[in-house]
Amino acid sequence: MHEHDPIDEKALWRYQVISAYLAANPPRGERQKMLDYLAAKNWMLASGEVLSVKAETIRYWIRRYRNGGFEALKDKTRSRGQSRAIPAELIDTACRLKREVPERTIDRLIAIMENMQMAPPGMLRRSTLHRALKARDLSARKLKIAEHKDLDRFQADYANDLWQSDLLSGPWLPDPQRPGKMRRAHLYAFLDDASRLLLYGRFFFKGDLPALELVFKRALQRYGRPVRVYYDNAKVYRANHMRLICAELGIHRPVYTRPYRPMGHGKIEAFNRYCTTNFIAEVKASAIRRLDQLNEAFFAWIDEEYNLRTHSALGISPKQRWLKDAARIEYLQEEKIRIAFLWREMRTADKTAVITLFNRKYKVSPQLAKKRLQIRYDPERLDQIEIYFDGAFKQRAKLLKVAAHRAPKQLPQPAFEPPLQNRTDYLTWLTEKRKNNLKIDSKTHQPSTKTTPQLFLNILKARIAAPVFDPQLAAEFYQTYGPFDTQRLKTCLDTLLCSQPKNLHLSFYLNHIKERLIGE
Repeated sequence: MHEHDPIDEKALWRYQVISAYLAANPPRGERQKMLDYLAAKNWMLASGEVLSVKAETIRYWIRRYRNGGFEALKDKTRSRGQSRAIPAELIDTACRLKREVPERTIDRLIAIMENMQMAPPGMLRRSTLHRALKARDLSARKLKIAEHKDLDRFQADYANDLWQSDLLSGPWLPDPQRPGKMRRAHLYAFLDDASRLLLYGRFFFKGDLPALELVFKRALQRYGRPVRVYYDNAKVYRANHMRLICAELGIHRPVYTRPYRPMGHGKIEAFNRYCTTNFIAEVKASAIRRLDQLNEAFFAWIDEEYNLRTHSALGISPKQRWLKDAARIEYLQEEKIRIAFLWREMRTADKTAVITLFNRKYKVSPQLAKKRLQIRYDPERLDQIEIYFDGAFKQRAKLLKVAAHRAPKQLPQPAFEPPLQNRTDYLTWLTEKRKNNLKIDSKTHQPSTKTTPQLFLNILKARIAAPVFDPQLAAEFYQTYGPFDTQRLKTCLDTLLCSQPKNLHLSFYLNHIKERLIGE
């Protein structure tokens, strides 16, 4: 390094200007005040000339120093013939893009022009483009209200340690229910704290609980189970069903921000700001007019841009950071997720074994008449509900359809007189002997397997007389009460046929299966 190198001397002078700021490292809310203080001072060059520096210039030098150290404060030497001027047609294009969507930042303008091949990569310099926009009054910075209290920064150690969620007001779209009217779309999104990965998000016209649960469910299906979830104090997040879902799936009870301080979960707030300026602002210049088009574009923006861009705090993309902890992720069974998200209501079946839910009537088993039942259902699919009694699953019930003819009566099991105490009952002894021979040794018992609809029909068909076998009635029974354990089903039927004939009505055997397998 030369002792009187003018480039080094200028860099040292710039460092002198920003050193007080770097040493103080003012907290959020005090930074602009510190910049204004430094801008109000006079600074002397090595030549004896006294200068003042604007606050925005000091901010720019600080950013350069933090990104590249002392070398970044030096002016780059320009080779002969090199020019930083941007062609006039590119300046006009950048100005046109800025006027179309004023929220577009300089970095956003450069990314759009390079990605859409409006400008060669590296041609657009940020500082040069900034001066060109400022000369045309297109580069004004929006004023922000400073925070009065500083917020502690935190970050989860691993992916899926903490998920954050929030509701963001989106763009206005034509209302499909009211022609000529506009309706605002709202975005529910879930963000992983450690990686900043956007797990799933979707726009809705109604920011209600079913919409939030749908987004939460899709995030669980795609990215596994989180340890904790972090919400603000909105009523929809504090719903009892949201806490119930977390309890059933083994997720720590939801953590909420302090009242009136929703910015406490800052990473989802930062995503909302980025989404507003980089996606929602672009909707103004797009041909999007429907909600499905908006969501399709949002999914593309997340998968192709946001999750793949290098995050300034991480140094890598959110997708790469999340994949580092992929071996730690615990995925949930699809059936467990489905059951956890079912809504629950209590209903009492009337004397005809009919229950009512949302003005819809459902027929349940006659044995459940006049009983207090728990109804579990998907609010988006009310054609079928699940019936629980005393915490145990009983059946799936469909909408009641009044037919022209009554359903065939279920034949009761024939009553038998108890044998006399002093009589030798050889048949009972013989039956018990066969039962013992049919028992499976617990030491060689194989893991239980569930029946399929076809296997259920085959087991029935092989054990009862062909004239009484009705495949349609058997299939409807399986759809309502199945599936069953294969070995227990075979044992149940074989035990019954030791004392009963094979040519009784099919409903007799089906009722026996329901009492023995479902009743337990």
